[in-house]
Order: sequence, then structure tokens, then C-alpha cells
Amino acid sequence: MLQPIDRLKDYVLCALTLGIGPRAMCAILWRQTKNIRVRLKLGAYTPSKVYSLQTIYGPLYFRDNFGDITNLVSLLYHQVYRVRALSQDGVILDVGANIGLAAAWFAHHNPGRAIYCFEPLAANAALIGLNCPGADVEEVAVGARRGRITLRVDRDRVMASSIPCQWPTQEVEFDVISLDEFSEARSLEHVGLLKIDAEGMEVEILQGCQETLKLTRQVVMETHSRRLHDESIEYLRRAEFRIDSEQFVGVTGLVFASSSKERVVTS
Repeated sequence: MLQPIDRLKDYVLCALTLGIGPRAMCAILWRQTKNIRVRLKLGAYTPSKVYSLQTIYGPLYFRDNFGDITNLVSLLYHQVYRVRALSQDGVILDVGANIGLAAAWFAHHNPGRAIYCFEPLAANAALIGLNCPGADVEEVAVGARRGRITLRVDRDRVMASSIPCQWPTQEVEFDVISLDEFSEARSLEHVGLLKIDAEGMEVEILQGCQETLKLTRQVVMETHSRRLHDESIEYLRRAEFRIDSEQFVGVTGLVFASSSKERVVTS
């Protein structure tokens, strides 16, 4: 876990890297430190308020809550997903898209490529449309099969999780589809990248995309327990994916995998 001084350093460097000009840099730094100011009782959240920040990736939109801004450092400054311009044809599937920051990153490096974002929370899905205007947004959870699922949702409806959270939540039901059902309905032929960050649903998602994985070149996924991390890796290996790198630190992991099968790339 980062020490406060290291976290503040990250905030400053993130603002300097992502902001367009001094004013935008200051705005990014000010917004990133909001959680610190709230803890010190020097500020308060206004979750119904949406604000924008001018960045090198275009204008990005956030709600004034405890969660939206927190991924800016990891996703767009540290570039945790690493994937830039994809070398093969195929759509991008972003499962657990949240407010669309990862989708904005993928779109920036792959202009014109179709991106499908899956996000069960309506308020999050609405921001995806602002942060990645070209994305096709599916307001639904993804799992092993079509049905309904009960997830834990925080008061501000920032996150829907199948695993326990450290803050108060309430149980909410959502519609679920499988990626195989979606791929068949959309007649997908190639998937350049499958990204998964679904708060404990990773294994169920993989179970529901057996056919989709046959079309997929690269997978990047976050895992949310040691068991889920190991099971996800084993599932990908059985699907003939090579694990390019993986790590598990604390309570979360990250897996990068690529298909070991030869695929014909069409123009």
C-alpha cells in the first residue's frame, strides 16, 4: 500500500502528465485530493454533481463522490492495462467498464475500433457515454449464463460487487448475460482484446465465454482473491491461452494472456 507521501507524489505526477496546461493540471490535482480533504473534514461530497477534467485523452467526466476519480492514476497515468495499439483485427470487449476510463484509454490507442462496454450500474453506464462516446454500452452484468444476480452496491452506486466491500452496501438485482450469447447475437468474428474487471465475477465470466475465447487474441483481467486468480489462470490455460504475465498483491491480481492458437486475420 502506498504511503501518503508516495500517493501525493503520484497525484502530482498524474496531474502534470495528463493535464493540458497549468489550469487543467491544477484542476486534476485538486480533484484527486478530494478524498483526503473529506477525511480531514475540509470538504464534502456532492454525488449528484458531474464535473469534467481536460486531459490529453480528451475531456473526462466524474461524479463528485469517493470513487470515480480514484482510478485516474492507475488507468491513465500508470497505464496498468499496458495494452496500446492492437496488432490484430477484432473488437474490444470491456467487461466491468465502470465509468469508461479504460475504454477511453483503449479508444485513444485504437481509433475507429469497435468497443463494447458492459456495466450493470445505470449511473456508471451514463458516464461511459461521455468518457468514450464511440463505445456501445450494454447496461447489464456478465456471467456464466443469462439470468438475474444479486450484487452488493454502495450508497452512491459507484460499484456493484459479488464480494464483500469495506463500506456499507445494499443488495440489488441485475440482469445477467454471457459473452457467448452476446458474441453470437452480434455475429462477432474477432475479438482483439477482452478486458475483465468485475469484482469477483471473473470465473463466471470466463465460464460463459468459451466460444468467445476462441475468437479472442488477448485477455487482460483483474482478479479479486487468490482463489479466483489461480482459477482464472487455469481456465485461460485450458482455453489454450499463454499467460504472458501475472501478479497478485494484497487482495487483487492482474493477468495478461494471449492466444497460443494461430488465427487468420481478415482485412
